[in-house]
Amino acid sequence: MPPPAPPTELVPSERAVVLLSCALSALGSGLLVATHALWPDLRSRARRLLLFLSLADLLSAASYFYGVLQDFEGPSWDCVLQGALSTFANTSSFFWTVAIALYLYLSIVRTSRGPGDGRLLWAFHVVSWGIPLVITVAAVTLRKIGYDASDVSVGWCWIDLEAEDRVLWMLLTGKLWEMLAYVTLPVIYLLIRKHINRARLTPVLALATLIAAFGSSFQYGYNVAAINSPAELMKAFYNETYYDRIGEYINEFSLTLLWSISVSMFPFGGFLGSLMVGPLVNTLGRKGTLLFNNIFSIVPAILMGCSEVAKSFEMIIVARLLVGICAGLSSNVVPMYLGELAPKNLRGALGVVPQLFITVGILAAQILGLRSLLANEAGWPILLGVTGIPAALQLLLLPFFPESPRYLLIQKKDDVAAKTALRELRGWDDVDAETQEIWEEDRAEKAAGFISVLKLLRMRSLRWQVISIVVLMGGQQLSGVNAIYYYADQIYLSAGVRAQDVQYVTAGTGAVNVLMTVCAVFVVELLGRRFLLLLGFSICFTACCVLTAALSLQDTISWMPYVSIACIISYVIGHALGPSPIPALLITEIFLQSSRPAAYMVGGSVHWLSNFTVGLIFPFIQVGLGAYSFIIFAMICVLTTIYTFLVVPETKSKTFIEINEIFTKMNKMSEVHPEKEELKDFPPSTAGQ
Repeated sequence: MPPPAPPTELVPSERAVVLLSCALSALGSGLLVATHALWPDLRSRARRLLLFLSLADLLSAASYFYGVLQDFEGPSWDCVLQGALSTFANTSSFFWTVAIALYLYLSIVRTSRGPGDGRLLWAFHVVSWGIPLVITVAAVTLRKIGYDASDVSVGWCWIDLEAEDRVLWMLLTGKLWEMLAYVTLPVIYLLIRKHINRARLTPVLALATLIAAFGSSFQYGYNVAAINSPAELMKAFYNETYYDRIGEYINEFSLTLLWSISVSMFPFGGFLGSLMVGPLVNTLGRKGTLLFNNIFSIVPAILMGCSEVAKSFEMIIVARLLVGICAGLSSNVVPMYLGELAPKNLRGALGVVPQLFITVGILAAQILGLRSLLANEAGWPILLGVTGIPAALQLLLLPFFPESPRYLLIQKKDDVAAKTALRELRGWDDVDAETQEIWEEDRAEKAAGFISVLKLLRMRSLRWQVISIVVLMGGQQLSGVNAIYYYADQIYLSAGVRAQDVQYVTAGTGAVNVLMTVCAVFVVELLGRRFLLLLGFSICFTACCVLTAALSLQDTISWMPYVSIACIISYVIGHALGPSPIPALLITEIFLQSSRPAAYMVGGSVHWLSNFTVGLIFPFIQVGLGAYSFIIFAMICVLTTIYTFLVVPETKSKTFIEINEIFTKMNKMSEVHPEKEELKDFPPSTAGQ
């Protein structure tokens, strides 16, 4: 057995800093305990919770104070005792902190019931003292707490570094609960803040959001990824089908061409779907368009599911075109529908939900596309046909939810239906202020009338809005997100991942994408759209630059493939925070009702043409430039970042009229539309929508 590591020598300044922090912590905790003892009038339920947190902090400070004064040289009894006390106190402190946050949430958000029951306090005691005690006793009994040579602490004992499962116990005795607290506290804060901002996520609004996003956006993500796993099986099916008809196999060039057509039909259909957005949403409404769009999902699901039985690869190609039209419509109509349903303080969060379900769809396709599930000879038609299930559910459930109140009021002129929809969505009867804000938007746009795409592109009053959408939607697709996924498998293999395990690592990357998009849902109203765009594109730029260097050096430096994996994960995180979800949300926010359908047609066309372009030319760029192809994507990221910093304003918590006032100044116009000067007579701010 190797001798224990020598203790880390603490310089006097380190020891002094730790001792000072322990003293200040003990002083603060002691004052809270003293006030509770001396002034009975202050002994409210909330202050009792602070008392228990103070007791945990006081015990923690005392254990650290003793630990940093001692020069432990081995697992002595006082080393184990000090480590056990600090473990128990620290873990308890995290639990009491979350308990206080939960109590505030129940007090503020659920005041109708209120957390007045004494059983809640007892539950806090059981969890906040009991769980840390069980973990500490288990750690001491199993001899996991002991001498750590001060490698992970500053002079005190914690987890014995000789323990083989030390990482697990480091998580169980503190770090896991610390990370959970860091995640839970911001979520509770956001929930409280949303309540303070009055408008809340009602069951009707929440269910309408989930049904619209699952029935439409989920399919987009699913069909992006579903064709990747069974690619070789489908090529073999193409070849066998051709042989059965002609008596000979397809030559390699023709097979590659057929497969390229099958893949490219999806973005081409997306482009066609984007061109259909304006006419459909103006004629059928937002909800009506989503219901109509299910035709372009259910029919291709049947075609793809039956293609093997029918011995027809043409059915797959036609189905890919139709499902692309479905994706083109849904990627534009769902953000528009949800943006018009949501109150202004929830518009950002609900606007990110479609992107969340796109990532969930990608992850679902990656999981179902595992070779042990559906990516096999018997299962690949089912894998492709599953896309019809969300569409069928949406077709059954969405009719029971409201149409966009803005569409009903501004375009259908149905005041009664619009107010009924608002009452259902908001959960209260007083919707006059929001109705007035929608009427003001209508007044501001009456002179413009119907705005076609050509008229939109010619209007000086909408110049910077159009440029911003083109730049952001182009930057979203041209920033290399598809190229990153193209390179991912190769990078995983070079890092030592077994070929049969790459599919699981790819699914893990998809899970990271989902997780970060969930984070974007919660932080978009806190940090704002502009900040997330700047942060996301900056992370993508950095990841592309480092990835270029890592790919160039991975054959000469053994650990470079791991840097490449870190770059892929970092890029996915950055793109999921801003570039993926925010551009479509901004189209809803920076255009008013009459110009919004045409704006979505422009933005959607740029999105799908850019997607198609990258898929078409990236293989040639990759052959010509190799690893240096990511320099091109890095330049696009940095240019989009600069444009966002200089031009794109923050839109969170603003009404549509207020946002248009910002762009009116940027466009050097005195009103929203040059044909009529009405906006200048509006008050500086109007009622929340």
